[in-house]
Amino acid sequence: MTHRKLLQGLISGLAVLLLVNASAFAKGSRTINVSDPASLGGVRLEAGQYELNFQQHSPEATVTLAKGRTVVVTTKAKIEERNTKYQRNTVVFETKSDGSQTISEIRLGGTNQAIVFSE
Repeated sequence: MTHRKLLQGLISGLAVLLLVNASAFAKGSRTINVSDPASLGGVRLEAGQYELNFQQHSPEATVTLAKGRTVVVTTKAKIEERNTKYQRNTVVFETKSDGSQTISEIRLGGTNQAIVFSE
């Protein structure tokens, strides 16, 4: 009987470890709308729809934007948890002194997470 309890405890512990590990390396994919021309990771993006893919490395992430099957940019970011649950995917811009815009973050709709870029 003691071996059985030990085995059950070991299996439970492994299950928790796998769940934690899976969330630490989460993947995601969304369609986003970039409403204005902007830059991200040193690449100029035209206004339009993009496929956002990210691989989280807790809290860092590798982010890729693609148009169709063409990868436009791949860059590093951080995933931040916020106190607000976002209704929709939202691209947040920062306007530079020369009037150009960069993407500073992408808020993930249906979650309380934002992908934050430091350019």
